[in-house]
Amino acid sequence: MTTMSLRVQSLNSDTTFALTFSHPALPKPFVLLLDPWLHSSSYVYHPLFSNQSHTTPPCISSISQLSPVPDVVIVSQKKTDHCNEGTLKELDWDGAAKNTLLYAAPGAEKVVLGWKWFDQKRLRWFRRGETMKVEFPSGEEKPTVGGPAGWLELLFMAPKWLWELPALHNAIGIKWVIPRNQGQGNQIYSILFSPHGAPVASLRPWLSSLSSQPPTPGRGARAQTTASPQPKLSLLIHPFCHIRSLLGGEIISGFPGGLSICRHAVVDNWMSAHDESKDVRGITARLLRYRLWDVNKVEKDLKEEGIGGVRVSMLHAGDEVGFELC
Repeated sequence: MTTMSLRVQSLNSDTTFALTFSHPALPKPFVLLLDPWLHSSSYVYHPLFSNQSHTTPPCISSISQLSPVPDVVIVSQKKTDHCNEGTLKELDWDGAAKNTLLYAAPGAEKVVLGWKWFDQKRLRWFRRGETMKVEFPSGEEKPTVGGPAGWLELLFMAPKWLWELPALHNAIGIKWVIPRNQGQGNQIYSILFSPHGAPVASLRPWLSSLSSQPPTPGRGARAQTTASPQPKLSLLIHPFCHIRSLLGGEIISGFPGGLSICRHAVVDNWMSAHDESKDVRGITARLLRYRLWDVNKVEKDLKEEGIGGVRVSMLHAGDEVGFELC
């Protein structure tokens, strides 16, 4: 039997995750790094306006310590707690990471190019509605071991309307597409990374594309009906804590936003993101209002909404969890 797995590790208790894809046909595990921010403060406009820093030490001091070296780095937005110059520059782009590619959300690509150190040929930028295919490195042919490893498909999703804060409330859809025997269709492992939350209206087309995927091995008790199949989302990486500003409205949709996704898709796993209790300072700090959910409250409130079978987790720096596909 083919062993395919995904390992997710939190590097900073916030939104920096290393996703490691393993398959017998791959010459080495394939690593995708999300929103690397390990140190230094992150400010908006000016430190006196809004400034935040980690209160939990990351599990590594530099992304150059990651092993294996990331194959792909994704920056989901241009804010410095997602697109952090100091952290990104520590990767040995001309040495060990010479083949690493950086995928940047709209706006973030201009920030990266503005640093004037990054090779533009290594930069890929997302465009709304355009799926980007990431090929795995090819190794030796292994025709007797379960077939090819497949590929990744990435899609950037954002709301259309200004009042929905499109610069914050976006998401990256990640599909691991694994070809199967003729007539069986492709196996898909789906991941939705939305560090601030995103309106379901902006996610619905991508979620609908998951309806035809075969059941994920070992999933929970909820069954899909043949008459109206519900999209199956393998992993949701989304905040628990809801944050709004008296100045700018909803900053992070938290549990209510994740609940909306769970109502529109069968979610196997929900992992917390952006929920570190950071040191927040500046003029806007006193204008923030928080509503907190922990793992137990998320589980309880999901059950009260009639939603079962979702495995809920919150990873702290250095914690990791593995998912076996088969």
